Amino acid sequence: MTDLARPGALRADAVRNRAALLSVARQHLERDGSAQLNAVAREAGVGVGTAYRHFPDQQHLLEALAIDAFEAMLDQVRVAVALPDPQAALRGVVTEAFRGLVGDRALAELLTGGAFSCADTAELAGDLVASVGALLRRATDASVVRADIGPDDLRRLVCGMRAAATAGGSPVADPDRYVEILLTGLRPVPG
Repeated sequence: MTDLARPGALRADAVRNRAALLSVARQHLERDGSAQLNAVAREAGVGVGTAYRHFPDQQHLLEALAIDAFEAMLDQVRVAVALPDPQAALRGVVTEAFRGLVGDRALAELLTGGAFSCADTAELAGDLVASVGALLRRATDASVVRADIGPDDLRRLVCGMRAAATAGGSPVADPDRYVEILLTGLRPVPG
């Protein structure tokens, strides 16, 4: 895995082409639910060959669209792991992750799919799993979360919550209600 969602140094024209492709792809994804690279290239005024040099496949394009939000999510979890109150830290992480998934379709699709083809996003994913694992261990030790909940469980639950909250084409009016329902379900059962 050598491809990168966020490549290093590019020529000025390549930077412009990539930015145009990403901008149009994000518009297509938000509007249509998909971003077909041939259509994106045409609308961005970039040759199809150039588009495929930047993004060899749909997964690569998705990872490039989501990497900034994905990195921000990881930063939030890393900060939360160090907070003194594991319950408040978990609530903050779940709330921000849920809002991020509702607000960024590329991030939602990336995390729902759970697969990575770019080295940098795969590394972020590994770091996210480790950080969420540390947060869940702290929450479990504080009797805030059931012991059988792992990072992948939380990813799946938040992605499922996003699907429920956006069903029918528009987000729910009170997303915090969904967060509270999820957190209640994660609590250990007394006795």
